[in-house]
Amino acid sequence: MDLNVKITVLGAGAIGSLWAVALKQQQHDVQVWTRSSDSEYSVNYQDLNGNTHPLLFTANSVEHLSQSDLLLVTVKSFQVEVALAPIIKLIPNSCLIVIMHNGIGSHEAVKALFSNHCVFYATTSQAALKADAKLQHTGNGQTFIGSLFSANSSYNVLTEVFNQALSPCYWQDDIMEPLWKKLAINCAINPLTAIYQCTNGELANKNYQAQLIQVCNEVTLVMRAEGYRVKNDELYQQALTVINATADNYSSMNRDVFYQRPTEIDYITGYLIHRAKKFDIAVPVNTQLWQTIISMESSYHA
Repeated sequence: MDLNVKITVLGAGAIGSLWAVALKQQQHDVQVWTRSSDSEYSVNYQDLNGNTHPLLFTANSVEHLSQSDLLLVTVKSFQVEVALAPIIKLIPNSCLIVIMHNGIGSHEAVKALFSNHCVFYATTSQAALKADAKLQHTGNGQTFIGSLFSANSSYNVLTEVFNQALSPCYWQDDIMEPLWKKLAINCAINPLTAIYQCTNGELANKNYQAQLIQVCNEVTLVMRAEGYRVKNDELYQQALTVINATADNYSSMNRDVFYQRPTEIDYITGYLIHRAKKFDIAVPVNTQLWQTIISMESSYHA
């Protein structure tokens, strides 16, 4: 893969659009694959300095997809299989696949779909907001990328492409570790901000600390059982750091509940509960949060 890459971004949400913009600004040939059949996708991008850039992308081009060097999948975790199924036969075997979403748990379906492709997972703390055609980059963060199915570090060029677009981006030999660390933060922040319909920063208030600490303690137990070294209050301190750094932001789950959309709870807290059962570890606080979100979702159209 040379450094002028033909890319398809599957998913035109905030994060997908942010990466599409950043990759296009590095002169890569980027198209966006959306749920509509439109042949163009436009976005009015506001960068971290407040400057706006109107950008126009090719969209939903079968020809572009069939020639793509890289497919970046940024749909929500529960949409991955459904979004990929109709286009799977159009993706060339030489195309690198990068899956980037909150939570863990889509990898079994992805592995079954892509027996002939090199598949990578990525996790990012870059932050963006999207409303209609307006896209705002709201916070810088780091991105980790690695292969979930083989220890293949020969794709440093892939890391380089991402790093030039939105730095920093790091290659990770064990991508499950940063995926778990992101999962821990999501378990701490997403359900609480969704249930209480508050900003991330409001979780710094003392009335939320007991729940935050309990959530993080339960995640710590499961992560240790998974083989990761986690200090006693490490996850809680990391959660507080993110809460303070993104104080004015709404979590994705908060917005999903606000707009009465399906959440990624089954791939965040649900995945934690699934792994906890394997190790016979009780996670009552996380289980209660999971049940509350599921109940909220089921009442959307009641």
